[in-house]
Amino acid sequence: MKIWIWLALMAIAAVPMRGAYAEGGAFDDGWLKLLHYEKSGSGYESVVENGEFFLTPGGGENPEAEYRAAVTAFNAEAKPAGEEAESSGGGAVASGEKMETLEEDKDSGELKKCAFPARFIYLKRQGAVRGTLDDCADYQKFLADVQPKAVTMLFTNAYMSNPSSLFGHTLFRIDTKRKGTQLLAHGANFGADTGDETGVLYALKGLWGGYYGTFGIKPYYDVINLYNNIENRDIWEYELRLSDDELELFTAHMWEMQRAKIRYYFASRNCSYVLLLMLEAARPELNISGEFGGYTVPLATLKAVDGVPGLVAAANYRPSRQSKLKYRAAQMNARQYDAFIDIISHDKMDLSALDEEEKADVLETAYQYVQYRYVDGDLELADYRKKSLKLLMARSRIANQRQYFDELKEGENPVLAHKAKQAGIMFGARNGEAFQEVSFKPVYNSLLEDSYGLLNGAEINLFAGKVRHYDARDKWGLQEFDLLGIKSLAGADAMFQPLSYDIKVGYRELFDAKSGEDSGALMLEAGVGQSYALGEHTLLYAMSVPNAAYGGGLYDNGYLGIGLKGGIYYNSGKIRLNLQAMQNFTTSDTARGQTYAAEGGYGLTRDVMLYAGYKKFNSEYHDDEEFGLGIKVNF
Repeated sequence: MKIWIWLALMAIAAVPMRGAYAEGGAFDDGWLKLLHYEKSGSGYESVVENGEFFLTPGGGENPEAEYRAAVTAFNAEAKPAGEEAESSGGGAVASGEKMETLEEDKDSGELKKCAFPARFIYLKRQGAVRGTLDDCADYQKFLADVQPKAVTMLFTNAYMSNPSSLFGHTLFRIDTKRKGTQLLAHGANFGADTGDETGVLYALKGLWGGYYGTFGIKPYYDVINLYNNIENRDIWEYELRLSDDELELFTAHMWEMQRAKIRYYFASRNCSYVLLLMLEAARPELNISGEFGGYTVPLATLKAVDGVPGLVAAANYRPSRQSKLKYRAAQMNARQYDAFIDIISHDKMDLSALDEEEKADVLETAYQYVQYRYVDGDLELADYRKKSLKLLMARSRIANQRQYFDELKEGENPVLAHKAKQAGIMFGARNGEAFQEVSFKPVYNSLLEDSYGLLNGAEINLFAGKVRHYDARDKWGLQEFDLLGIKSLAGADAMFQPLSYDIKVGYRELFDAKSGEDSGALMLEAGVGQSYALGEHTLLYAMSVPNAAYGGGLYDNGYLGIGLKGGIYYNSGKIRLNLQAMQNFTTSDTARGQTYAAEGGYGLTRDVMLYAGYKKFNSEYHDDEEFGLGIKVNF
């Protein structure tokens, strides 16, 4: 009798205990991170903004209501013991298609657990719900298609032709159990839905959250084709060490995140930040996203992931077509290179100057170049077939078919690149007056910083500022503030002819040549031209630079101008130099004249460099000259 009384009391007590458990579970890290809640004042708010991602009205701000609704719905959908599981319906989704059925659950009668399998898995592990996902036909088809084995984080280097990809890009690959290549795996990408918008409006909306970001899943060979072949971006693959439970939760969460819409900010809540949230949902004890505040760039988040002990199991380099071609061309001797250029530039097939063992590599490189041009859209199909056939026939006629060139297998791991933020101090003199200058930039890279793991000749800076103190005036003042600074010195050669450009938008204390005084002004420069490689370490560049400035303190309030700029950029690793001269033709005497500038950096480490700079402006009225020495540190 006592035993029965004791069991009855336990059963009665279980009801309030279960309610208390449900209330507490709503604020566990696992649940909060699965729905991407973040602290907001005294409560919580999810970064996901669309209602379809939640089970209750206002669920984006109420983790407890969502928790209770999920427990109630999932338990209501559980089948009685012994009953055969029924399919939830819906058509099968073909490999590579984005899973569109998720947004139809309210109208199609899709089970809630099938729309949100990660929440179901999480709650079942907590003992809060019962049942299985066996009757979720679309989700089971997804799992059968993906066959998850592991998760790999991908980093593509910067794509200077797209403002949203200037800092590189991160995405996931869900590795497959299928035998053979991981090209059959699936890539999971978070990107801004920008439609057809371009130009200034595109950039401004991207900076200030004017777009929503969404997840898409497609075959990895499509990812390779886009980034490796079309955009010619190197890809680094970082295999993550996740447990079986974490892999199951990650895959299920990726399925349900296809319905999520998250406000996208190019410089903060972007692809790299949201990918950190995905990892934290699979492993709640991680708190990598908490390291990032106002600025988030893919390289910094990659370094943060790599810094988690034991999380990254291995790294693999996948070079672009362009990188492979440059590597092969660099292995040619002078006779091989001349024959190669005759083939690709003049369609002249003359290998008579080559030894037999030198011919196969030249023809193979030329064949790969023809493929590159076709993928790049520079060759029509008919021309591609004609040129390819000609090269293959020439290849078949040579006696020695062996290739001696090495293939590109190793690259500069971006994890080892310098840190994104930088602060510096400089001491100098301007027109005989001593000054001290403090500089800071939150992101990302300049020509004088160590380029290891980054694009050589690329400069990308946001919100970079300098304040200066002049001894004679004994006061500090803002010297420069760049809202945006982008420079690309991409060397042109016989194979590739990319444009070089230099864009600056911001504020300057400009020297007014007519008055001989400084004046604050808003300024814009937009230079475009070309760079040419002079050996391995040197680039020669020339640009036309439309420019404008406006400030009430300037002699004529402002000006429009066109400048002609040329320079030499040298980078040998530790030593980086940039020498340039510019003639500016303006509508005002304020800025009409010649500017000569020389900057140099010497790397003490990858994150610390000594800096030296000199600049001189000559005009019809007043000249301006300054120099300085300092140190800059990345952190």
